[in-house]
Amino acid sequence: MELARTLARRKKVSLGEAVSELVRRGARLPVPTTERHGLTVVRLPAGSPRVTVAAVEELLEELP
Repeated sequence: MELARTLARRKKVSLGEAVSELVRRGARLPVPTTERHGLTVVRLPAGSPRVTVAAVEELLEELP
């Protein structure tokens, strides 16, 4: 959030506009993937937390 605040101050725009710009920038970045057993797998940086079934189920429970 601090990055967005700094960007907003530098560009003299609202915090929402700065956040939107950062999201758009991130959305344009390529996502490193590989294929495993016919599935596309996103390659995460070293040290990223493991994606477990329990974590996925918890996120799915939050959906409306």
